[in-house]
Amino acid sequence: MQGPSTKSFRQAFLENLLVSLQLQQEHTSKHDSSSVGAAMSLHERKLAVKSSADVAMAAARGAGARWTRAILAPASSACKVKRCRRIVIRCRGQKRTLTRSARAGGGGTSNGGEVARRLVRRRTMALRQVIPGGQDAAVDEATLLREAMDYVVHLRAQVDVLRHVSEAVQRSGSSIL
Repeated sequence: MQGPSTKSFRQAFLENLLVSLQLQQEHTSKHDSSSVGAAMSLHERKLAVKSSADVAMAAARGAGARWTRAILAPASSACKVKRCRRIVIRCRGQKRTLTRSARAGGGGTSNGGEVARRLVRRRTMALRQVIPGGQDAAVDEATLLREAMDYVVHLRAQVDVLRHVSEAVQRSGSSIL
């Protein structure tokens, strides 16, 4: 396992990202060869880059974490994005409902410990839906929290690497002009 802050992780991530983007391009060029002049829309390119970045991050992280196996497992990127949007919308709705019921006093029949347990259970369910591989019933809360921390740390490293790539591309583009 490579730590997300190490140079070897960042190098492996960039290599995997380039390979994944090339594979995405080959895949779309095969499907678009039938339609003359068909180009990817901005939204399609965004989805392709995001899925490529996720796959590159999981491959650079290596085996050992459930979220890496869940990302690397064959899945449709379009379904994954729709599922994530639904999860975010659902979580926002639960948060609003939760705060309203908390202000109302929770009905007055339940004690504070029961309310806290329900809150922890709801947040754990929401976390299971957000973390790749978290839906597995065999994952207990401690493992889920470790997976979530590892995933978030690697997401942060992914953002840092992509930010550096973006800055490098912008600098090289401005030097051409």
